[in-house]
Amino acid sequence: MKSLPEQGPGGQKKRGSLTAFVVPIAVSVIIIWLLMRGISWQRLVSSILSASPWGLTLYALIGLVGLWLRALRFRAVLPDPKPDAGPVFLATVVQNALGDLVPARLASLGSYVWLLNRRLSVAAEAAAATFIVSFVLDLVTLGPFLVVAAAVRFGAAMPAAWSQFPLGWLVAFGAVFFAISLAAAWWLGPLIRLLERFLRVMARGKTEGGWARAAAAVERVAAAMDAVHRGGTMVRLLAVSLAIRFVKYAALYVLTNSLLSGGDYAGLRLDIWDLIIGISATELIASLPLPAIGQFGVWEGGMVGVLVMMGFAREPATLVAFGIHGITTAYEYLLCFLALGGIFIFLRQRERTS
Repeated sequence: MKSLPEQGPGGQKKRGSLTAFVVPIAVSVIIIWLLMRGISWQRLVSSILSASPWGLTLYALIGLVGLWLRALRFRAVLPDPKPDAGPVFLATVVQNALGDLVPARLASLGSYVWLLNRRLSVAAEAAAATFIVSFVLDLVTLGPFLVVAAAVRFGAAMPAAWSQFPLGWLVAFGAVFFAISLAAAWWLGPLIRLLERFLRVMARGKTEGGWARAAAAVERVAAAMDAVHRGGTMVRLLAVSLAIRFVKYAALYVLTNSLLSGGDYAGLRLDIWDLIIGISATELIASLPLPAIGQFGVWEGGMVGVLVMMGFAREPATLVAFGIHGITTAYEYLLCFLALGGIFIFLRQRERTS
């Protein structure tokens, strides 16, 4: 009896790559199928296509303002000599489009570090540190908006459907989340130093090997983080981050009501506080390392679930979820391709002048 041939590392790697590709697609397809049960795709698409063009234009303009503020924050954290504002803005556009491509924003981090390091001559550790600081500040600013939105809703005259939504717990969660995120932002440098010490212990005094290389990389990121704190820019960065989140909610509010203004849902409006609660909760869910391609299905599922809990009908909630995610993704990828072209032109001009 012949024994089965053993699979080498090449076959195992190929099978692992195939699984990593198939599983996210399957997860997205299953979740979207569950969300769309009993809802007409044709009606959903026609409602999205009938969105107000003026509202979509305003959303696009506000979105550009938000990207510019993000670029200003990235550049403020970068060490001297800082690259020009224009190329940093283009790199910001690219990383923003890739945020949901793979779980935990790894594609966004990788693209940002690669562009700044390989194309703008910024140290990889400094680029990674700016991304980490910005990510934590985004989490810090989520708490205050969530607390205010829930407090307003908690104090307002609520419909009967709201009685089942745990707003008191939501206020408490937002407050605790804000406190923890703010502490993490303030003590991010020391926390990374603790991680470095742990990696050094795991390396057991060796200068080679995976643990040692990881410890050296984390040490360089920690040094960049210490430079941010020594520069005294944390308060200014927090103010810019609050402005970034405000602009984000404003853009999505305009987009949401543009979607609801056409088709079968004319006259229906989503309250700004409801939207903030829905987007905040969905953002936390989408930040989890869940295997879904581009977070499609996960994002929509979180949004639909929160809106339905707040008393919104399932069909318009599904329209809002798919419309927001679909339009924002398409717009961000369009800007991404334009930004990549801009970076290419910038590099060609720099080569000619050097």
